[in-house]
Amino acid sequence: MNNPCSSSPPDLTLSTIEKCPVCWKPAHGMHFGAFTCRACAVFFRRFGASNNLKPCKKNNVCNFDKNGYVSCKKCRLQRCFDIGMKIDNFQFERDPYKQKLEMQAALKVIRNIPQTLDTFLGRSSLIMFTAPSFDDSPTEVHIDVRFLIDTAYRQLLKGPETPIKTPNALKRLAIGLQNLHSAQEKPTKVMEKFGKDETFAIWEDDVLKTAKWFSYFDDFQKLPSQLQLDIVKKEWLVWSGLEKLAALGKTRRQMMYEDFAFVLHVDNELVAFKKTIEVDISWCSNYKLEQLDFFDCNFKERHEQLVQQIVALNPTDEELSFMLCYLSFQHYMKHCPKHNVEIVEQLQDSISNHLHEYYLNHMSRPNYSGRIAAIMKLINAIQLFLLHDKTKMELMKVFKVCFAKYSHPELFFEYE
Repeated sequence: MNNPCSSSPPDLTLSTIEKCPVCWKPAHGMHFGAFTCRACAVFFRRFGASNNLKPCKKNNVCNFDKNGYVSCKKCRLQRCFDIGMKIDNFQFERDPYKQKLEMQAALKVIRNIPQTLDTFLGRSSLIMFTAPSFDDSPTEVHIDVRFLIDTAYRQLLKGPETPIKTPNALKRLAIGLQNLHSAQEKPTKVMEKFGKDETFAIWEDDVLKTAKWFSYFDDFQKLPSQLQLDIVKKEWLVWSGLEKLAALGKTRRQMMYEDFAFVLHVDNELVAFKKTIEVDISWCSNYKLEQLDFFDCNFKERHEQLVQQIVALNPTDEELSFMLCYLSFQHYMKHCPKHNVEIVEQLQDSISNHLHEYYLNHMSRPNYSGRIAAIMKLINAIQLFLLHDKTKMELMKVFKVCFAKYSHPELFFEYE
């Protein structure tokens, strides 16, 4: 005779014959290891794991009536265990009401835990003990940077300084890049301290260089003046970053100016920065530069990797001009309005065609796929560097590291 189980319907003929060994009512199927009725199965599920039953009044010798009535819960439970019912398959903690009570109790405990000093002040514990007090410092300082936009606008209206007659746009941009650098071979100025005035001077020079260099690109000059200005405003930081990286790679390759940290061409001068230069950022932050290393501990290593890559690539001025265009246009298209994307893509295609023509006619290098792959590898590394930099600035905004607010935040749209 096959014993039916709870996972399958019971045999109707068998269920009329078999009786529950606990209450003597018709059995239903296998429940918790024994062939019982549903009522006893529910009873066992409810009291099987309970230790709070009242003791038997008849010294555990209760009689079980044939009509199914059992008055003593303790004896009924013992009977369930005697016929082989087990609590091994019980599932606990499934009551949503009980879970709600436990969650409320846990939240109550969490609320009673005292706040740490860093959560109470909203500042990182790694830097708050060394930072000066905010009590005497303004919450925000508004800085007027309109002069940067005026500088770019005047330069775009002026156009290139000297006309260059060559059909290849990359050749014109390469010559323009050479014209941006000072003819000085030795540093004319040595920087020992770098503060607000020096920062603004370099910003203005970077914006001027960006606008002046783009003016050598004929297709760029055909764009609406507002679009030209918008590209310069949003890409001068990216453009100047790559231009400085290339200049540092060139001096590193030629083993020049090893006594200085780096040199820059600023306003027709060759400015050298000492390795022990004092950097003052009190005009925009209450923290010192050394303390901000916490937000990007491996910045120097990542920057050095880029320098090593550009030294190994050793790009020509034409290749560097292509990289400057490609990086700036790709970065601009991520944030510009949709109606400007097509226009910038045409500039991108134009500069790519000029690079192809440069390799074929000027370099006599029809097979240049390997060179392009190396250039794109460096561009991808720079884009990843910019992404890390953006993440760092967002983290600094969370901790309110900088209190400077600029009159034209679009100039620093990724850092504002």
